[in-house]
Amino acid sequence: MLKWLAGIAGTIVLLALIGGWWLFVGFSQAPKAAPGVVDIDAWRAMVREAGGVRPVEIRVLEVGSDAAPMLAARAGAFGDRWLTSYNSVQIVFPESTLVIGGAVDRLTSEGMLQSQGVWRFDDAAYGALTGAMLEASQVLITHEHLDHVMAVARHPDPASLAPHLYLNAPQIAALPQFALGTLDPVLAGLTPRLDGSVQLVAPGVVIVPMPGHTPGSQLVFITLENGQEYLMVGDIVWSMTSIEQLTMRPVFTQFIVFDPNEDRDAIRTQIRALHDLMQAEPGLVVFPSHDRVWLDELAAKNLITWGFAD
Repeated sequence: MLKWLAGIAGTIVLLALIGGWWLFVGFSQAPKAAPGVVDIDAWRAMVREAGGVRPVEIRVLEVGSDAAPMLAARAGAFGDRWLTSYNSVQIVFPESTLVIGGAVDRLTSEGMLQSQGVWRFDDAAYGALTGAMLEASQVLITHEHLDHVMAVARHPDPASLAPHLYLNAPQIAALPQFALGTLDPVLAGLTPRLDGSVQLVAPGVVIVPMPGHTPGSQLVFITLENGQEYLMVGDIVWSMTSIEQLTMRPVFTQFIVFDPNEDRDAIRTQIRALHDLMQAEPGLVVFPSHDRVWLDELAAKNLITWGFAD
């Protein structure tokens, strides 16, 4: 009888271990190669051939911040902490600006709160963002998730914003779920200005579709007038350590955060491609949307500037 009970207990423990491994560790490693996923030479050629006056700097406006266990951002990262930034990016040209990202509004940020002592939201910064979007020549987003679209879906002046929006079809289709009540008709009736191909949207700025995290996810490749190159990767990873360690978010995160789930095979492959690209191009500045530690390091190196230009 005791052997039978011990056998049952052992089986339960084994199943629990397997389940825990699957939820928090397993099936999260990048493959050994990812040929053809990124083509920086083609992006560079587009920039060269188009010519024009390129941007002069990259600025990041943070509207909020928080912290969460690193395990949410990278499988197997037990015990570490992930410092999270909610922000938008301003690409500054000599005579104009381009804004990427709609960040979160206060209501959304409060609903996502993870660490009471760390969380903050800056109402003045959010107001500056909604104003800067109306001054920008173009407004884009990296992908269609709530922490990237609220200043679009809930903008206080959607009629004035609409002419500035350059979105793709999946991004437009997702906007209604993020509105408060019914999406403003002018936003509901948007026509895609991005067609799902690699496109130059301004001198030195190339949009690269990269579905996986969401159907409308895209990279932004930026070349400054001084030759410095950047690659915004949105939420392919939440922490740069995922690229460094070739490990994506755990399966557990899919259940508690994403609806619908992201394409895990695509993300793993993209992480490998980004890792290999950074190895081949050490001068390229790669940055995800939410890694506060990485953004601080870039600011310390004068590669980005905190706060939007006036």
